[in-house]
Order: sequence, then structure tokens, then C-alpha cells
Amino acid sequence: MKKQKAVSIFALVIFMGCMLLITSLKEETDTEVYEKTDILMGTNFQGTIYGGKEDILPDLVMELRNLELETLSAKEESSEIGKLNTTGGQGNYVKISEQLCGYLNDTLNISEQSSGALDPTVGNISGLWDFGGANERLPGQEEIERELSKVGYEKILRKEKAVLLPKEMTIDLGAVGKGIGTDYAADYIRENEDIKGAVIALGGSIAILGSKPDGEIFKLAIVNPRGENGEILGILSLKGDCFISTSGDYEKCFIIDGKRYHHILNPKTGYPAESGLISVTVVCNSGLKSDGLSTACFVLGLDEGMKLLEKYGAEGIFVDEDKNVYVTEGMASLFTLKAKEYKVVE
Repeated sequence: MKKQKAVSIFALVIFMGCMLLITSLKEETDTEVYEKTDILMGTNFQGTIYGGKEDILPDLVMELRNLELETLSAKEESSEIGKLNTTGGQGNYVKISEQLCGYLNDTLNISEQSSGALDPTVGNISGLWDFGGANERLPGQEEIERELSKVGYEKILRKEKAVLLPKEMTIDLGAVGKGIGTDYAADYIRENEDIKGAVIALGGSIAILGSKPDGEIFKLAIVNPRGENGEILGILSLKGDCFISTSGDYEKCFIIDGKRYHHILNPKTGYPAESGLISVTVVCNSGLKSDGLSTACFVLGLDEGMKLLEKYGAEGIFVDEDKNVYVTEGMASLFTLKAKEYKVVE
């Protein structure tokens, strides 16, 4: 089998999903602009705040790193998720924090509403593929079928702030983790009244808060799923407060014998989703929801994905493999197509 990487350099190095178009306002206003980049949650972090103090973003990065290591990471045995995965399948309910309980409940709500298109119990199968990792490979059918028996969000039992998992089942919140990070960042920033506006990006999940001091709207560039070197699909013109997440088959993938294998798995098959879509961008009022919905919509496909967004009052941009772009009604006036090889379909 001939294997080759199919990775957007721009997507990996910058945001793995979206490019922010931010211009400095310091020359035009008296508002200080602070920026910081880092690596968090296995992806790129970039923060920009208008106003506030210089140490806010470094402190935020530390807070987000603690959130990952102490609560969210399925790879850290000492994290809440790690402990739950270790002890949750032993026949007893495991108590979890109110914070993790909220994250899990919101995630499972999307699982239920999407009929399992988003499933936080698919982590064992993701581990077989190891997209972007040192052991990235095409697993065997028998391996996948063995792990599929441990998948099923509906098998998770919940009682107040306690969880019981079936034997050998694990929970992985990676599909909503970046969105959770932007929610956390938004709450952190809102506590500082001196900050007039902010843009926080964790990979393909972005939070836009407040406003720019000069009153200009925020402009966000959506990556061309089949472009090279940061080519863009189009521009979103947005006001705060909102959260944006993009899921695409170009983010973590490899090609064998001409077939693309990407990291967005269909929980029912254990293989990369084949819904006819190559990119989905979701805009709504929550980072967790935008992150989870973009994944679920990608797995569901255009028609069912559109119906799912309606349930949450969310907006979206869907791109199919024929380079057709479908935009929800609320996004139509905010999105400008730039890539000539694509067309917006009514």
C-alpha cells in the first residue's frame, strides 16, 4: 500500500481549521492590544485581547493547561477523565466534579440529538488509527470490530454527579475539548471588565468576545479544504459574542492507494465518516456545542446536519466533495465566498 500524508500546512501551523484576520488597533486607539501564541491540547493556541493587562493571556494559558491535565485529558491517568476510565468500568459509580459533569451532560445531549454521530466513547477506536501520532496506520477490520463492541454513548449510566461505565469502555472528550477550552477562556476573560474584546483560538475552535475598540467587525477566514498553503474558502464577518468551530477531512489524514483516511470517525463503523462532506463550520453561542456539532454534522451529512443545527439554533457552512457550499439562512449575509472553484448552492 502506498501511503502519503495529506495535511494542510496552514491548518497545522496556524489553526488547523480557520485563519483569523486581526489587525492591530494600537495605532488607531488608546486601547492596548495583547497577543500570545502557544501549544495547548495538542494544537495551536492564539489569543488576542483588546484592553486588560499583559499578564492575562499567559495566566489564561496556564489555566487551560491545568484544565487539560487535571480534568479533560484521556491520556493523563491522573486527570478526572483518566481516573474515570480506570475505575468507571468496575461495577461502581464514580463521582465526578460538577464541572466535568456539566461537560459530559452537554456532550451526551449532542450524542442523543445526533443519534450517536458524536460519541465520546469512540476513543479506543481513534487510538487504533492514531491520526497524527507516531503509530498512525490503517487498522484491521477485526481490530475495529473488537473495539466497536465497547462503543455506545447510551451505555453510560449517570446518577447525579456520578458515572458508571461498562467494562473496558472509555470516555474521550477530544471531539469537544477545544470548544470547552474556548468556553473556559471566554468565562475567564469576561471576569476582567477592562477587556473590551477578544479572540481566542484553539485549533479549529474560536471564541469572539465583545467588540473591537474601533467598532469594526471581526473577520474570520475559513480554510479551503482542498487548498494549499493557507488558501481560503471565504470570509465570515462576525460580531461578538459567538463561538466558531470547523471540522474537515484535511486536518489529520493520510492517503493510501488514492483513498483519504481522516480522523473524523463514524462511531457506527469505526472508519472515517463518508457523508459526502469535506468541511463543516458551525457558529453558535457555546464552544462545546460548536465543536461537537461540527463533528456530528460532518458525520451525518448535509441534510441531517442541517436539521441538527436547527435543534440548537446554530448556523453553519457545509462544503461537499463536489465543491458545493451550503450556507444556513443566518449565515448567508455574513459569508463571502472567495475560492473560485467552489459555488454557493441555494
